[in-house]
Amino acid sequence: MIKILPPGLHTVLGDSAGGTFTRVFFAQDRLLIDQDVLSCGPTPRVKDLGEWNKLRHEFWNGMVPGNAGEHVHSRFNLVDNAQRLADAECVNIWAGTGVSEQLFIAFVVNLVRTVGGDIGKISLIECEMLNGKRLIGIGELDEKQMRNAPNPRAMSVDAAQHYLNAWGALTSADPGELVSFARLHPEASRWLRLAMQLMTRRYPDKRSGLPYWDLALLQRVAKRGPGVSQIIGFTMAETFDQGDVVGDWYLFGRLLRMANASNAKPLIELSGDVQSIRHTEAVLTPFGEEVLKGTASNYPANSIDDWAGGVRLSSAEGRLWFSDGGKLIRG
Repeated sequence: MIKILPPGLHTVLGDSAGGTFTRVFFAQDRLLIDQDVLSCGPTPRVKDLGEWNKLRHEFWNGMVPGNAGEHVHSRFNLVDNAQRLADAECVNIWAGTGVSEQLFIAFVVNLVRTVGGDIGKISLIECEMLNGKRLIGIGELDEKQMRNAPNPRAMSVDAAQHYLNAWGALTSADPGELVSFARLHPEASRWLRLAMQLMTRRYPDKRSGLPYWDLALLQRVAKRGPGVSQIIGFTMAETFDQGDVVGDWYLFGRLLRMANASNAKPLIELSGDVQSIRHTEAVLTPFGEEVLKGTASNYPANSIDDWAGGVRLSSAEGRLWFSDGGKLIRG
């Protein structure tokens, strides 16, 4: 059964969602796919889309040194075809409730504005529940479920502005904008407010000196290791319901960072083929065990050079903020 596709251009996050969409609607010419996960890595304000593409491309290609990963660039890639948003009869954004999906909505709304499109022509196809459970991402839908997705709902001016404000906060060099977003925008979507709150976990914790995902991985090196595929798999599965889905390649990159010999005190030690998730093993170093027990901190033993949204964190340059009981404090 072929469902009639609602009018306009359609945007989805991820190749999985894009593949299902294509099988259901047979309309690749009206589909644009965002292949980026904006909850990971640097998202600073930049001058143009060319600079943005270069920044994000370099981030993902540098995640695992010497290996560009398994990414296959789509000719329907959203950023490459951004100008089509300006001429579209309507821009339909398909999204779930997860962090990356909410940031995707904000990205598309901002992109429509950037290319000179009409924000008043944006509609949202927001899928919140699936079989009685929260739907994190559109990629979870099978063909039947996508056929039964809600009809497009025109995005109000206020809702569009909330997403534009969220994009501004995510890309700001001022961490206060991200931290205060939910408090300052009580009328925004609850999923957007939650997404912005969860993004503050990219800042290192004051006690452990590690951001959330590094500590989550460290815990599972101890419990689920030594196989890195097991460590990453359990990390993803056991945190999935939080809605902050970052993917295996990002987590692999974080493990490599913690094992890097350039660290004064590496937290883990890797063996095997360190360009392959399946063929790498990880064990805690004695220092990693101390950090996990709470008797030591990753910082200042190791330097920090990282990103939290649009904020560059650098201990060498004295630009540090730490999460302390839900608040950010200057390091």
